[in-house]
Amino acid sequence: MGLKGKLISKLEMKCAGDLLHDHFKSNPHQTSTMSPDKVTNFTLHDGQLGKTNSVIGWKIILGGKERHFKQVVDIDDAAKSMTFNFIEGYMNELYNSMTLILTVKENWITWSMMYEKLNQNIPEPLDFMEFLIGLIKDLEAHHAGK
Repeated sequence: MGLKGKLISKLEMKCAGDLLHDHFKSNPHQTSTMSPDKVTNFTLHDGQLGKTNSVIGWKIILGGKERHFKQVVDIDDAAKSMTFNFIEGYMNELYNSMTLILTVKENWITWSMMYEKLNQNIPEPLDFMEFLIGLIKDLEAHHAGK
């Protein structure tokens, strides 16, 4: 079994996918009010919301524990895509590298996660993918009908 992996989840939304792209681009600080059982804090560490190379931080509930991490964000408005590279925190304790890509097309949203485990004993990040799916469902419920 290899150390590198890729997980993909594609979900059909009841709301326009553009709303979720815009949410993560411009309003991620509102995520904790829309999904308080999953996200406890958002911090902009460097740059500006909606701008490439901004450094953002999250505190989330994963596995019943609060976890934190920092990411550098790359935004591609033409492709309705955002890439999050993990640079510090919980994921970096388990993985040599982790990149998360959020892509929106019409009312479909896709999470693509590429990672390299530190060693063979590290589990696949299925719990984190499950977290992301649940988060999107919470945000979808907030935006439904918009």
